Amino acid sequence: MSIIKLDDVWIKYRGQPDYALRDLNLKVERGEFLGIIGPTGAGKSTLCITLNGLIPHLVRPDEFTGNVVVKGLNTKEHKIAELSQHIGIVFQDYESQLFCTNTELEVAFGLENLAIPRDEMKSRIEQALKWTRLTGLEKHYTFNLSGGQKQRLAIAAVLAMHPSIIVLDEATSDLDPVGKYEVYEIIKDLRKREEVTMIMVDHHLDRVAEVADRVVVVNKGKIIYDDRPREVFSHVEELIELGLSPPQVAELFHKIGYEGGYPLSVTEAMEKFPANYGIVSPKSELEPIGEPVIEIRNLSHTYDGERWVLKNINVKVHRGEFVALIGQNGSGKTTLALCINGVVKPTKGSIRILGEEATLKTVLELGKTVGYVYQNPDYMIYSDTVRAELEMGPKYAELPMEEVDRRVDHALKVLEIEDLEKEDPFFLNKANRQRVAVGSVLTVEPEILIVDEPTTGLAPGETRHIMKLAQELNSMGKTIIVISHDMWVISEYCKRILVLHNGDLIMDGPTREVFSRTNILRKTFIEPPQISRFSQAKFGETFLSVDEMVEHVSKA
Repeated sequence: MSIIKLDDVWIKYRGQPDYALRDLNLKVERGEFLGIIGPTGAGKSTLCITLNGLIPHLVRPDEFTGNVVVKGLNTKEHKIAELSQHIGIVFQDYESQLFCTNTELEVAFGLENLAIPRDEMKSRIEQALKWTRLTGLEKHYTFNLSGGQKQRLAIAAVLAMHPSIIVLDEATSDLDPVGKYEVYEIIKDLRKREEVTMIMVDHHLDRVAEVADRVVVVNKGKIIYDDRPREVFSHVEELIELGLSPPQVAELFHKIGYEGGYPLSVTEAMEKFPANYGIVSPKSELEPIGEPVIEIRNLSHTYDGERWVLKNINVKVHRGEFVALIGQNGSGKTTLALCINGVVKPTKGSIRILGEEATLKTVLELGKTVGYVYQNPDYMIYSDTVRAELEMGPKYAELPMEEVDRRVDHALKVLEIEDLEKEDPFFLNKANRQRVAVGSVLTVEPEILIVDEPTTGLAPGETRHIMKLAQELNSMGKTIIVISHDMWVISEYCKRILVLHNGDLIMDGPTREVFSRTNILRKTFIEPPQISRFSQAKFGETFLSVDEMVEHVSKA
């Protein structure tokens, strides 16, 4: 008997012209691991919140026909509280489900509601925190955790409740690469010890390919593929057209004309790669370097006077560079970036921006030079229309209205959101809210742009749109700093990488060189992209994208 069953489900939100889900039929068997993939706006999150009763009890769509049955309970007839005893969900917006003041209390919250005995509760909390690498942070305030740590906490709170069904809706988006891997390993372990049914929405398709029993592809509210991972990911071109990124090794084999089943992992690609193919080593290209625009000297910072989040950082960033700032969750990346734009005043050290001491300037003064796009775009949105939001910065700078309009019109066009200028940004999807956040910074026209986790929750196609925009700004002479856990983004767009580990700057070099030093990266919970790992293992060379490797590979 299926543990989840959806029959002829149609859902339409009020004010929306199209159905979020249309004629959707789906069965999930007990103990199955189902991956759900699709472009942003495909209906994946709507599907998830129908399973735990948020639709129709809390989120009330304009139309909802058909039936959703979970463990024999029709979600229309049973309350969320009853359904939550069987199904746990971690949302894409994980901060919305954190309620308590510290880490330990957050994990205890759900267990207290289930009246779990105190001894068992203690054991479950310890295990969940160990699984999610949060041991030692039991008494830390939740609001002081990094984005990735908050996401792991939301996962820990659900794992501790031991539901028979776990739904993860983009629940690893802010985790470092090894953190993502560890969540999948936790899931594998749970499935061995208990008959847990897993449903995961994720844009990291190489991981989905490795762990899912079955993959469903959703587009425009309909299921277009429903099959085993190998069959689904054989549709390489179709998935790319949807704005998705198949496992890089599968894409590589497709592009070199391999006939047969495409590999899904590095290990499988090593076994299948044709013996009659050789490679030409990629050339190192030295980028011209302009004058320093950021000079950081002996920078250290502590929030509580005890733990140093940054330790004696020394680095220069030059005009026109495209730099990545990477490291494990809690390594100090966002703190360093916030020091640069003045939101955080460092405990020790100096930051010079365009030759002037930045630590003596206000955020407002620095904002004209250093633009910052936050990890969560909702932190940056204040106005009731998109146009008003984009107007805010230049109006605050008291620019003539003619110049304000010019800048706003340009940003709307570049970001392809002209049709949304009268919309309320709070009601846009995540991808468009991200675009609005970027636009509100672009209209100020800063010399330096810092983008903190621009890809969170976005499909690869939308990620490329944001990054190509950053690339265009960089070609115009802007200096770009990107913080991201998506290593394929770093490898394809950034020319230089700064690696932080526990507050120390441990590596600084060209992207290819940094991604070649896998032993050091592994200690920092960073894993190069799949194509880089494969090319290193097979040929001892580090390629940064599938297209680059295809360009350098040929029949011997």
